Amino acid sequence: MSQSKALPRKRPSVLVVSPNRYFRGLLVEILSAHGYSGIWTAESLRSMFECLGQMSVDFVIMDENIPILSSAEIYRMVRLSQSATKVPRAVLVVSRATRSLVDEVRRAGFDALITKPVVPARLAKAMEQIIQA
Repeated sequence: MSQSKALPRKRPSVLVVSPNRYFRGLLVEILSAHGYSGIWTAESLRSMFECLGQMSVDFVIMDENIPILSSAEIYRMVRLSQSATKVPRAVLVVSRATRSLVDEVRRAGFDALITKPVVPARLAKAMEQIIQA
C-alpha cells in the first residue's frame, strides 16, 4: 500500500490597501506569519487600481481610512472594473463597526469586516472562512 501525500494548498494572493505605511506593514507581517506569500501593498486608490490592472489578486484587504471615497464605494468600483472571474474577495478593516456600516459593507459585497486592533488569529480565521465558502 502506498501512502498518498496531500499536496500543499496554494495560498491566495493578497493586496493590502492602506494609506498608513505602518498598518500595511503590520498586515503583511500577519499574513506572512500565516503562510501567505503573494502579498502586494498599495497606499492609495490610484496605486490599488494600478495593481489590479496589472495583476490578478484573490483578496483585497482594505483599511477604512482611504481618503476620497467610502470603502463601500471603492469596492463597488473594484467590482465594476474587474471581469466577473477576476473580482477579488474583500476584507474591510475598521476602527468601529456600527450596524449601518455593517449593512453598507454587506451591500457593497465585502466578504468580511474586521475591527481594529487586528488580532492575527481573527484575520486568519476570517480569510480561511472566505476561502472555504
